[in-house]
Amino acid sequence: MMSTDETDSHAGAQLSQKAYLLVSLLEQQVQKSDIPAELYHRLSAQIGELNTVLGDLRQHIKQLSPKPADTEVTTGPPLLQLQEHNFTLCSPQQAVKLTRLEFRLHATLAKRPKHIFSRSQLIDNAYADFTDISERTIDCHIRKLRSKHRQLYPDLRFIHTLYGVGYYYAEPEPHTLQK
Repeated sequence: MMSTDETDSHAGAQLSQKAYLLVSLLEQQVQKSDIPAELYHRLSAQIGELNTVLGDLRQHIKQLSPKPADTEVTTGPPLLQLQEHNFTLCSPQQAVKLTRLEFRLHATLAKRPKHIFSRSQLIDNAYADFTDISERTIDCHIRKLRSKHRQLYPDLRFIHTLYGVGYYYAEPEPHTLQK
């Protein structure tokens, strides 16, 4: 799925191409038609202005388009890896077992980093059946999941709370790891 910036620049590029096509068709029609010289010169001048504006638009679109892959910052592998076949959460040094519910919670949060999930959204994603669960039950499961994260990385926090809203997953920044 394209991000909004990529979608906008792609749509802008398509618009620019269509505009160039329309201007060139207009220019051809003006040249073919039998119109007075004064009108022809005015239309030619306006078409020239349109071409200048379209050139500026094309430059602007190029500036908005994504940078080449070689200039992107590459990130290393995630610090925590899920193994679905045995409900295990692994770091390079060790692994901890998760309950099925903890596994689903971690997978839901980690699938969309920095996306804030409300407690009710986490209940919907974690519980397969339509059990009547208190939203505070999620708090207990998140606390247990954080405890298992601390077993792997005692000084790092992966699940964050946005008070009054919900929870989100974010891997620590690289400068945090160097400390």
